Amino acid sequence: MFAKRAAIVVLVAAAACGWSCGKKDEGIKVKSGLAARVADYKITEEAANRRFEELPDVQRKAFRGPDGKAKFVDRLIEEHLLYRAALDAKIDEEETIADRMRWATMNILVAEYFSRNIGGKVKVVPAEVEKYYADHPDEFKQPPVMRAQYILSSDSLKAVSLRKRILAGEKMTDLAVKESEDAATAPGGGDVGFFNPGGYIKGVGQSEIFSKAVENLEVGKLSDVFRFERGFAIARISERNPGKVQTLDEARRTIEAKLHSTRSEELYNQEVERLKKKYPPENYVRDRLDKTKRTAAELWEMAQMESDPRARIQYYRDIVTQYPTEKNAPEALFMIGFTYAEDLMDFVQARRTFDELLQKYPESGMVESAKWMKENVDKPGTKFDSPEDVQRQAGEAAAPAKKK
Repeated sequence: MFAKRAAIVVLVAAAACGWSCGKKDEGIKVKSGLAARVADYKITEEAANRRFEELPDVQRKAFRGPDGKAKFVDRLIEEHLLYRAALDAKIDEEETIADRMRWATMNILVAEYFSRNIGGKVKVVPAEVEKYYADHPDEFKQPPVMRAQYILSSDSLKAVSLRKRILAGEKMTDLAVKESEDAATAPGGGDVGFFNPGGYIKGVGQSEIFSKAVENLEVGKLSDVFRFERGFAIARISERNPGKVQTLDEARRTIEAKLHSTRSEELYNQEVERLKKKYPPENYVRDRLDKTKRTAAELWEMAQMESDPRARIQYYRDIVTQYPTEKNAPEALFMIGFTYAEDLMDFVQARRTFDELLQKYPESGMVESAKWMKENVDKPGTKFDSPEDVQRQAGEAAAPAKKK
């Protein structure tokens, strides 16, 4: 009974998602013009085919073959029976239900309008993809990565003993499960997964000491016992993949999707502005918010206290958006890029933010730091403790050039 109810729910959901769910299929292919009848309501072959095509792939597989098609029509009949009963009970006239129906209808129409007038109008041609690939080489560089396993111990003598046992023939994976003090990696045999030299390592964190101890190991070779921030360790590289640059063919689909998304967003914003003139809106919530709008100094202080990097970015972005001429606006924009780079490891978005700073505030004192961050943000082994540290390193890099 539960499975049957679930199937009906799936059909109702398919109606709500409309054009966006699943890929097109061959339909149910009944022979007559009608697929079914419920009292005086006719379910046409065309309507049944359309509903079938709207199902997700997994659900369509459950209705394969002649018997499956008949079962699918049975589900449509059951759905219509419940629908008719709901109408007789006047459920659709209840205020909360009527409101939910209006929102469901709106979602379907909005999605269709977007498809016809915005997303469907965007065309990305091969020449644009090729130009983007040529203009953004850094986006397609894949840094070298390695995979390692290790055993952590707070006792140096125990670490030495474990290393001897591995060299004598015991499996490192088994010993890691039993003996490693790293709760995050011990259950997986000490496997830390893939990581960039100098980058974040599962169970280890960001440790320059650990990276240097393993980066030159041959695959399969066991390291000496070494000490890093968390204790004593022995490690082994299990796999190493050299850095590479994605080819145009490898990157093509990603670029196409990115360009399509960017163009769609631009068209969307243009269409919204056009419709605002045609159907003038009022946002009373924003009106009330604007009357109690925080100052740039207050937003800056809130950003400093915020632990969530994405919320912190939003506070800085509010400064740039609401107070673009304030003296701390360039620094707020720099902090957005810095947070993307250091907290979220999103180097692409970080570089875009630094480019935005260079374009909007070319006379700012943050320009040199932004340029330096843009060039060094994802270099292996590069670490920034604070914006002040960035300014110091940028100044040191610029000093020799000035002397010349």
